[in-house]
Amino acid sequence: MSIRSELSKFWRILSDAEYRVFRRDYKAYRRAHGKGTPAGYPGLLPGQTVLDIGGGRGDWTAMMVDRYAVNAHVFELHPQLVEKLQKRFSEKEAVCTHAFTLGKDNMELSLSHDGDASWGFVQPDAAATGVVRNLVEVFEELKLDRIAVAKVDIEGAEYELLPALIETGYIEKFDRITVQFHEFGEGDRKRRDDIRLALSQTHDCVWCYPFVWEEWHIKGLGT
Repeated sequence: MSIRSELSKFWRILSDAEYRVFRRDYKAYRRAHGKGTPAGYPGLLPGQTVLDIGGGRGDWTAMMVDRYAVNAHVFELHPQLVEKLQKRFSEKEAVCTHAFTLGKDNMELSLSHDGDASWGFVQPDAAATGVVRNLVEVFEELKLDRIAVAKVDIEGAEYELLPALIETGYIEKFDRITVQFHEFGEGDRKRRDDIRLALSQTHDCVWCYPFVWEEWHIKGLGT
């Protein structure tokens, strides 16, 4: 890391109260769950179904299949990442890779060519195209009935996907939801609060580090 970037980070820590809170929460998350995406799911059984919504490079899916012997559906809309996921899991019968992500409506998005992100790099003049599919159609097509765990990391699109799951009632198919909310602009904090309030009707928040990661269990499941 360069001296310039270190100075920039130091200045932000001094001048931005919200950033200081985020750093505190992130450090607390690291102490409790380690670096990266959450990996501990006590009680998860072999053969259960998990969804990786925003698959990225597939590290979470690989870990879940190897550790828990579950069946995984990994959803990713960026073509560069999809190609890597298909190669990585080509010999894994327990993993189904889908070249689209879940949303409220069917649509196509223009994306940057950045291979490390998807939704966060939506651009109107980019050449790469990503596909979003209606979640109800996908659940019926794949015959998804009970979801043991869903990891949701879709760079802001959680503000559309989660309300759609709640409105359709499909949220009740999910035993556990591990979600990363993103703060990209004004209103995101209220949108997160509104989603959490609606989600609390069917699920309990078992731990939370705001805008880092948080986990919800369907009522009655326990921790």
